[in-house]
Amino acid sequence: MKKVLTYGTFDLLHYGHINILQRAKAMGDYLVVGLSTDEFNSLKGKKCYFSFDERKKCWRR
Repeated sequence: MKKVLTYGTFDLLHYGHINILQRAKAMGDYLVVGLSTDEFNSLKGKKCYFSFDERKKCWRR
């Protein structure tokens, strides 16, 4: 089994996000998606519309 890992902020989810997730999934059998925290984004100078906790709720299965 080949596992693929990708990560992102995924704030205001859009077609580009869906596209990269589909491409990543096509590279293996199992896709793991990491979600960037607010602290990590702050280090990169990024500000999010939604908080980490709000974005995380969108990804729960």
